[in-house]
Amino acid sequence: MKFEELGTGFVKKKERRVVGLFIDGTGLDRATRRINRKVDMTALVRGVSSGLQPIVARYYTLIPYEDDSRQRAFLDAVAKAGLSVIVKRLPPKGITRQVTVDLEMAADMVAFSLGLTSFSKENEYLPIEFQAARAAMSSPRHGRAELTEDDIAQATSDQSARGTGPLLKVDSSLVSVKRSVVVVCPSRELSYPMSMIKDLGADTTTADFGQFNQGDVLKSAAKWMDLSDSETIWRD
Repeated sequence: MKFEELGTGFVKKKERRVVGLFIDGTGLDRATRRINRKVDMTALVRGVSSGLQPIVARYYTLIPYEDDSRQRAFLDAVAKAGLSVIVKRLPPKGITRQVTVDLEMAADMVAFSLGLTSFSKENEYLPIEFQAARAAMSSPRHGRAELTEDDIAQATSDQSARGTGPLLKVDSSLVSVKRSVVVVCPSRELSYPMSMIKDLGADTTTADFGQFNQGDVLKSAAKWMDLSDSETIWRD
């Protein structure tokens, strides 16, 4: 890490670091079910990001073929923790087809390491209140009260805070900074993109539970964090 001398013994970092957080919700759910504990998503984000606020924080998961009110309530809570939620729907009962979120995670992780700060909204899950705001902005206003500038500004602010802006927009002010990619409970299939990201010069960290980690992914990342040792990420 490079430092700049400020005099009287004080120094500051010359290199800025930004964090992108990518959580495999399916892997996280399986691991926590095995140990019969529930994660506080806000505390998890804070814990794995080394005290920094991620500029990108995305949660990937599979959802039932038919809508489930309990699943929707859970995803609403995840979104309110500051995570953009990316979902893929499972096939109907009786149809055997493997579905994963590995491709979406790999693409977003590599894109972030190359300088992107916002991504495609394909398969993005939005809480009910945000869906209503988006629908109102895109619908004819006959018989409706017009949205105020404050409404639009708030929706834009919410979208920016959740890491979902215009399609694949590059933030030129952040391209030259050091990028840290943190991946929570990744599958074995993400070992190749993790190796590629490390070769591109980004910091790479995987966070998983010691007894359930994937050896190939651990070898491909520069650092590994054992979540089973944490005392702060759990819900009471």
